[in-house]
Amino acid sequence: MAEQVGKADKDPLAEVKTRSPQREARGRGARAMGAREGGRGDISGGGEICESSPEGNNEASKRRRVCYSGMNVSNQSAEQEGEGYVKPVGTDIKGVEEKIEHVEAKIRGVEGKIQLVEQNIRDVLDQIRHEQDPTMKAALVRRHEQLGARLTQLGEEKLILLRQSTGSHVPPIAWIESDARLDRTGFCNDHKYFRLDASYLQRDGELLLYCREAFKNQHCFLREKVVEKRAFGWIQGPPGTGKTTTTLAFCLSLDMREWSVTLIRLNASDNVDCIQILGDKRRSCSIPKRSSWEGINRMLEEWQDYKKGLVVLDGFLRHESHHVDFLDACRKWLLADRENRRVVVTTSMSSRGKTNDEADNRVNLQEHTVVSWTESEYLEAVEWDDFYQGVACMLEEDESAASMGLKTWKRNRSEREKIKLKYYLAGGSCRYMFETPASLVKQRLDTALRFCPNLEIIFNGNIGDSSPQTVNRLIACFEYNGESNWMPVSKYVATKLAEAVELDTLTRLFSKYGASNPTTRGHLFELFFFKKIKYGLSLRYRGSQELTQWEGCPVITFDAKGGMQTLPAERTCLKPVNPLQGGYDAIIVEPRGKLVEFVQVTEANVHAFKLAFFAEALTGLGIPAAGWKVRVVFMVPRESLEAFRIGQITGSGALEEYGWKRGQEGRQAEVAGIDIA
Repeated sequence: MAEQVGKADKDPLAEVKTRSPQREARGRGARAMGAREGGRGDISGGGEICESSPEGNNEASKRRRVCYSGMNVSNQSAEQEGEGYVKPVGTDIKGVEEKIEHVEAKIRGVEGKIQLVEQNIRDVLDQIRHEQDPTMKAALVRRHEQLGARLTQLGEEKLILLRQSTGSHVPPIAWIESDARLDRTGFCNDHKYFRLDASYLQRDGELLLYCREAFKNQHCFLREKVVEKRAFGWIQGPPGTGKTTTTLAFCLSLDMREWSVTLIRLNASDNVDCIQILGDKRRSCSIPKRSSWEGINRMLEEWQDYKKGLVVLDGFLRHESHHVDFLDACRKWLLADRENRRVVVTTSMSSRGKTNDEADNRVNLQEHTVVSWTESEYLEAVEWDDFYQGVACMLEEDESAASMGLKTWKRNRSEREKIKLKYYLAGGSCRYMFETPASLVKQRLDTALRFCPNLEIIFNGNIGDSSPQTVNRLIACFEYNGESNWMPVSKYVATKLAEAVELDTLTRLFSKYGASNPTTRGHLFELFFFKKIKYGLSLRYRGSQELTQWEGCPVITFDAKGGMQTLPAERTCLKPVNPLQGGYDAIIVEPRGKLVEFVQVTEANVHAFKLAFFAEALTGLGIPAAGWKVRVVFMVPRESLEAFRIGQITGSGALEEYGWKRGQEGRQAEVAGIDIA
């Protein structure tokens, strides 16, 4: 029978009634656990002690255990319990509360250490940006790596303590069910695009995905390696490449009569969002970060109404301890039924870090890298008007144009012009091109640039948990000869980073990374030229054995499409920032000598000669034909000086009034070489 204890001085729970709201909340968790344990007894919300009948008291005393937030309150030995020893409940709860308070104090201590390490990381990054001594800079980079490892360690310590404070009690998963709406999903327009219900990405309406080559390659990997050959899929690549949406498109194209899918969106700080697709139904839930281990295991254990199951862990970062919990749980779930279960991870990390070959072989782990977008892919994507109308608002010019030195125009630009203009800023990130206004893109890139210690991090592909998360935004990945090559995400980023590095750094990067990819080599050569021209450079014209010195001069941005009201008073190098301008990379104006030198910087062996752009620039600068001399120089690496040739010439006659003979422009242009070393 149940017995009510009426007086506070005899009630072993009297002290519990007067405890703090925080303790009371934990008490409710303990009582809930007690209720779930059934035969282990129950502590009611009103302070009752519910016991079994007298006949069963001896057996009950052996089994009785008060659960508080999932922790075992009684640590007495089995021998003591067998002898009929029953510790007062109030004393047990007080002991548990003291343990929890001790754990929570440890958590606060670890959080304080984390804040201190994060501040140290910010300080070191600031020192790296301003340090000129290469030896000191290298030491600071090592210090940054050590702090990153310490931050990861503290994060793991905090997670362990959080588990100790909450125990194993996890509230039931609250699923929200709806129609899967699979009839709104699938390929369209001759399989060039994929139509997606945007609600899967917490958006409204429909989303069109352009099926570029990387989209097809990722689908092929998922179908052939993961589904058919039962590989554990590991998909990596820079942010904004479309890893998540492409994986989602593949999942939604599976036969749901045979498959069920669970999509787990991992976040750095928030709760984890999950979506399950079971037949024609969809259900979603949120798993608290602090109970991630228990939550993911419960979800996978309860997911039994399927024939074959596919789990996607999206946004994995190995320095986030709760992400590792999810990964470990999914590995365990996968190995329990290799025939019918599949797991795919998508991540922005450039590498998996230290790996375990034995563990990888056990799950048949296969990697796939998704490359960044190219300008030609953007141009192809907007060819279908339905797609273009969905992204047109993100391609409009805004205040970011003026802040980059671009002149704004009232006339309507073509789709091609809009893409080219934004590509200068957004580069290889589809997210920046089609989903983010230009002003916000610039703001985010500028923020990331403040945290980037040096340009070499970009070419190392140093993204993911080995760098500050904001730095990820600055990196793009392209494949050349079967190898992944990392570089700045856009020309805007490359220019900003180059301004902050020393000349010897660019020289070293050119030697280290230039040989592997012509695109990388071209980027670095152009950055080298603009850095060099500030201080002066030595060059040799083709046909001459003598070195010629070019005087150093300041470099300023210039929009040939918008013109310039007044010419600089002194020798100046104008760097065009308008992507719609072509034909040259720099204009050196020398007002006193009335000389204009157009420079086309190229590491290629052949380059086109488009004279119309030169004439347009002269008009924009207000350079009169009378009294001024115009030269055109193709600037190449010294080793390419003899092999280089001018390719197709267009716009012949455009410079006639400046003394250039129609049809003879190729002979009048000069070729010069500079040393990179």
